Amino acid sequence: MFTLADVRNIAVQIEQNGEETYRQAASQASDPERARILHWMADEEKHHGELFATMVGERTLTAEQAELEAMGRTLLQDIVRSQTFSLEQQRLGQAVSLEDLLNQSIEFETDTIEFYEFLAGFLDDPEAIAQLQGIIEQERGHVRQLEQMRIKVKPHATKMTSKERPIKKAPGE
Repeated sequence: MFTLADVRNIAVQIEQNGEETYRQAASQASDPERARILHWMADEEKHHGELFATMVGERTLTAEQAELEAMGRTLLQDIVRSQTFSLEQQRLGQAVSLEDLLNQSIEFETDTIEFYEFLAGFLDDPEAIAQLQGIIEQERGHVRQLEQMRIKVKPHATKMTSKERPIKKAPGE
């Protein structure tokens, strides 16, 4: 239903939306470390957008396929044009800690991965699917980097099961 060009254009738009949101939040950050992380994420989004823009496909479409794909493309572009998934500039600017900022960024990257995986179901060109998988791996790399940053910010920021969580004692115990 979608061509590689459709997916590429959507991916570029998502990355541009993320870059803009990170840059706006960075310009409002009062803490230099938060601003540094936000600028780094904006630069990463810009880099990904540039990489995705270079993706090419060579599939020839019939007139009917081209018409259907044009309708699908327009619909998706309208949906994605202003969408930043869970990433909100105001929420980023109000993050109460570096850990919160990193958690929000991880959530955005995860949402992006899920959306790209959803789009993969609409592709029928093996080359396009392979290139989209490359995009997904790039986003997973972002998540891994952000998780490593989060660990450095809070060395004990690993998930614990309810059995592993320490039991808080009441005052005076």
